[in-house]
Amino acid sequence: MSVLFKKHIFKCISTLKHTAKLTNLAIKPNKKKNSLLIDCKRKELNHYYGSSYDKLDEIKLASKGWTHSKSKGDHFAILPINEETETEQRSLSELEISNQIIEILNKQGIESVTDFQYKSIQTIQKGVHTLLAAETGCGKTIAFVLPIIQNIINNKYNRKLNTPLAVILVPNRELAYQTYEVGKTLGDPVGVNVKALVGGKTKSAMVNPEFNDIDILIATPGALSKLSTVGIYKLNEVLWLVLDEADTLLDDGFLEKVEILIKRMCQAQIILVSATLPRILPPILEPYETIMEKVVSSKLHKPLLNVTQNFLRMSKSEKPSYLLKHTKFNKKPMIIFTNKYQNCDWLAMFLREHGIQCANINGNMNFGIRMDQWNQFSKGQVKILSSTDIGSRGLNTIQVKHILNYDFPLYAADYIHRIGRVGRFGSPKDCQITNFIASDQEIALVQQIELSVRRNQPLTNVDGNITNIIQKKILKRIREGS
Repeated sequence: MSVLFKKHIFKCISTLKHTAKLTNLAIKPNKKKNSLLIDCKRKELNHYYGSSYDKLDEIKLASKGWTHSKSKGDHFAILPINEETETEQRSLSELEISNQIIEILNKQGIESVTDFQYKSIQTIQKGVHTLLAAETGCGKTIAFVLPIIQNIINNKYNRKLNTPLAVILVPNRELAYQTYEVGKTLGDPVGVNVKALVGGKTKSAMVNPEFNDIDILIATPGALSKLSTVGIYKLNEVLWLVLDEADTLLDDGFLEKVEILIKRMCQAQIILVSATLPRILPPILEPYETIMEKVVSSKLHKPLLNVTQNFLRMSKSEKPSYLLKHTKFNKKPMIIFTNKYQNCDWLAMFLREHGIQCANINGNMNFGIRMDQWNQFSKGQVKILSSTDIGSRGLNTIQVKHILNYDFPLYAADYIHRIGRVGRFGSPKDCQITNFIASDQEIALVQQIELSVRRNQPLTNVDGNITNIIQKKILKRIREGS
């Protein structure tokens, strides 16, 4: 774990060359006002940093005509800039945490926290219900784990076994184990006991349950819901309930189980943590909404401007050949995203057939196989990972240099999460994102992204409840067809 924390502090200085002709663009960060921000194939559509528009101005987009078949081969890139951002560092001594925890952090190479982390820690320590919303890769895990551990040190008392003081809910097993490692590294030296609970062996856990002295339980909703229902885990003394990746956990696909767990821990301080701000909280959380304190980053819902983002217009039939161009000689860690598990499996098999090593993960896989594939990639044994959006939420990917959206996401929240796998604290320099754009629905999102960058405004249609969006569209089609 010491390596994990050090990577958050020390950045690699390697460089990455583009492999495709269409992405042969300068990637040195722009530093001055009026420097090039959007570089277009049609140079008259270029956009410069600091340019502004009146509200009534018509903004010419490079992607405006991309629904026409003759637009294939067009491209533009959003170039990285050095923005004035929330980079103020605060000394650990300014936090209300013990010297013992400070020593642990120092041993991991951490001597300060960002302003966002500082405000988050201070807010949680006040004991109020809290919403932490910030871009991916900015250190949100430390921001909620630190104050919880400190509070447990101050409030620890003898309890029955399997009766945690804090519960951290996460949407998938990979994130559960990752958060567990962070919690264990900080908690073990100060006597705070951390355990991870995930699905896959729930039946055996019911037959032969384990009983431990647990302070922090990191769990997926399904496993905890079942095992707390039968009384193996008791939630009546939980003081802190964290919903990490809250936009995903509050999606309709998870909501039923999450609501059950919130009711069982209604006495707890609620902490919502997300890279996208939930548009509407579910009814179970409405009583907390007016009293919940928010710590929100100024960069929330904005497309990253610290990495190169290439948008390539092509036909669906061209995508495999362009895929080979970007992967054939790739030597740096790369994640390739697809929208469906069938495409994820096909893509990995396609690359292997062309002599390119590729791991793959998706929610349809056996968990053991999925973890083996993820470990091969995270340990550097394989340089390319084919993934659905299961790989875009919360996972530590600071080794990754290139994100390729083979299937461009259809929703802004998914794009924000995917591109957040690079450009993180501790990520290598000169990371890049490559987007293959082939359908009208994909073009619509590209236009929204381009417009937000040209106006220097956040995306306005970010909604993490993807299941709800899809269900509404299905109902609309049914009504229109009736």
